[in-house]
Formats: sequence, structure tokens, C-alpha cells
Amino acid sequence: MNRFLFIMALAMLVLYGCNQMDMSSGDSILIVDLNVVAKATGRQELMQKELEFANLQLSEQLKLVASRLEDSVTEEKEKLGNKPTDEELKEFQTLVLQAQQQLQNTKNLAIQQSTEFRSELIQRFRSEISEIAQQIAIQKGGSLVMLAGQETLWFDSDADITDEVIAVMRKRSNDYTPTSEPASHNEPADGNGEAG
Repeated sequence: MNRFLFIMALAMLVLYGCNQMDMSSGDSILIVDLNVVAKATGRQELMQKELEFANLQLSEQLKLVASRLEDSVTEEKEKLGNKPTDEELKEFQTLVLQAQQQLQNTKNLAIQQSTEFRSELIQRFRSEISEIAQQIAIQKGGSLVMLAGQETLWFDSDADITDEVIAVMRKRSNDYTPTSEPASHNEPADGNGEAG
């Protein structure tokens, strides 16, 4: 039993020692808060406007596809006349179901494109922050930059480089080029894999 306790204590010491960073050698963890950077640099508002503009474009394109489908269904209905046969009615109902499915597919594609565009905006922002944070971390002798967030329980304010990242981004603010098209697509597909 004593030998077991001795081995456990030794293992704990080894594990504890392996998890410690030698701060005197310059290895340190630094923290940056992306939300604070986005708000302070006005980037959050710019990205929101870009997303709203892209969603407006997608919405207009979706309306166009819906209008085309409605016109097609109306045209076919007029061709039926006043006394369609059972076969003609069945074909028309199939056409209506196909048009509804095509419209739903187009809506789903528009949602997917909007989500992809939002992800691209965020990734582009994170990449820009990553480059800046890396430069600051190297200057400070840091070995790791982490994001402040719900996973972070506590950190020393000396480890926070958010203000320094903001300062660099403000100096570079003229370099930001907004994107105006969602997910590099001009129009959502019409539900059949074709541009509408």
C-alpha cells in the first residue's frame, strides 16, 4: 500500500512538473478577445452590413426564381382550359409539386450560401487577427495566443494583448476590403443545379 502511494505521489509530481511552463524563459500564453477587437475597430458593424447586403441579394434572387416558377405554373394552368382530363390534372399536380420542391431547394441553397459567406467573413477576420497576434506574441516572447471566451475562466491582465491588436488594426484600417458577394456565387441555383 505504501509503495502504491509513493508511486502515485511521484506520478503526480511528474505530471505537475510537465504541465508547468517556465515563464522566466519567455514562454507565455497571451490572450486576445475577438469580440472586443471587432467592436472597437468597427469591423463587427462592417461585417454585419456585408452579410445583410449579401442576404438582400440572395433574397432578391430567390424572389426572381419564385416568380419564374409561379409564371411557369400559371402558364401551364391556363393551357389546361376549363375541362382538363384526369391525366392532365395529374400532370399539372406533378408540375406544381416539382415547382414547390425546386423553390424549396433554391431556398435551402440560399441559406447555405449565406452561411458560407458568414463563415468566410469570420475566417478572414480571424486570419487577420492571427497574423497580428502572432507578431505581438513574438515581440513579447510569447509561445501561444488563445482566445478569450467562455472556455477561459481567468487570466492575468498582463497576458491580454487585445488593446495592442486593436491598435495595429486601426493603423491598418485602410487595408480592409469588404466583400459584396455571398460565398463567391452570383445567384443561388434554381434548385436544379443551374443558375437562376
